[in-house]
Amino acid sequence: MALTVRLGPKTERALNALAKRKRLSRSDVVREALLRYGADEGVEAAEDVSGAWLDVIGIVDLGVRDPARTTGDQFARLLRGRSRARRTR
Repeated sequence: MALTVRLGPKTERALNALAKRKRLSRSDVVREALLRYGADEGVEAAEDVSGAWLDVIGIVDLGVRDPARTTGDQFARLLRGRSRARRTR
């Protein structure tokens, strides 16, 4: 989910400095701060993404993958097919 937050110049400089010091993105710093704030307020965070997908993992079949071709090769082939289709119009 995307969220836009307006920050004052001083707060933005502090966020940028903290992100640089911790070697994290600004979004990661904000997420971490919200998790800590929630913990202080007694709110449990569902940060474990794999836990949310436990009922789906292992039952979804995406078809047969050809191990002889890499995903990049398959993507390039798909793009070449699209560019040919555009040229014939």
